[in-house]
Amino acid sequence: MTKALLTLVIGLAASVQLFSQEAASFSQYQLYPIFYNPGVTGFSGDHEFLVNARKGQANFPGTPVTYSALYHGTVGDKLGLGGSVFSEKIGDMTTTKIQGNYAFRFRLQKAQIGIGLSTEFINSRVDASVLSNALVNPGDELLEDRVDGHQIFDATAGFHMLYDEKLFVALAIPNTIRTRLDQSPVDAAPVATAAKEGANYVFHFGYIMDRPANGFSLIPSIAIRNYANVPFQVDLNVQGRFIEDKLIAALTMRPGTNGIAGFMIGSQFTKNTRVIYSYDIAFGPFQQYHAGSHEITVSYALKSKKPAADAAN
Repeated sequence: MTKALLTLVIGLAASVQLFSQEAASFSQYQLYPIFYNPGVTGFSGDHEFLVNARKGQANFPGTPVTYSALYHGTVGDKLGLGGSVFSEKIGDMTTTKIQGNYAFRFRLQKAQIGIGLSTEFINSRVDASVLSNALVNPGDELLEDRVDGHQIFDATAGFHMLYDEKLFVALAIPNTIRTRLDQSPVDAAPVATAAKEGANYVFHFGYIMDRPANGFSLIPSIAIRNYANVPFQVDLNVQGRFIEDKLIAALTMRPGTNGIAGFMIGSQFTKNTRVIYSYDIAFGPFQQYHAGSHEITVSYALKSKKPAADAAN
């Protein structure tokens, strides 16, 4: 199969899936839940800046390459605000997203709670050069519509709770509000599929086992994802922090034929700066054709004067 055919197949398959949800896949959500959950916006009371780059299925043509830049922080005692820009290229399709995050934070006895909403403007477009490819049937309405581009407004609701500085529970609901902004109407198929399979959601919970006398902490967690047109996913995670976060390491295991195994390592180089690298491989037969997925995040946090109470930061 030629490179052109591979990139075309990947691009078209991605366009079908991404019409249901353009949520990028981040391996480092254990450390940075703000990637998927607006309820975490400003949760720690700090101001945090992130830049992220990810290359999925390296050395295989047309696979996802994503870049993100994000800020979130606190405004007063109760509000969190944030914003991000995101760009992803899969095959011949490019997706750009601009996102705003808003959250309300409060405390109920031992529980600190954040309830948030993100609003997103998404533009996805297939490169017009695809239409001249000899492998494409002339007059393909689906492909021509993708070349014209989709402009979509989307929103995600999120909840994040940290109880007694140890137990954290999070729930994000993507596609809470969704509509096409261009002239073409929203296709009915993805909506029907989502209704059939149930609502999209990401559920994440875990426990912080802090051992300051021994100089480390362990954070086991489980993440459960359900998206329309995407296989049901369960991640088993364990994260370790050592020597005042000078060494941070984590493992992720997603069982099943569509599963992955991932490893993450990084360091809090200074009081404000952290660098994290992760690598994951798939369990399926497709793994033999690529070199795994690589991701790196650099973060900078302006610490607040108040004690932080973030479940995963």
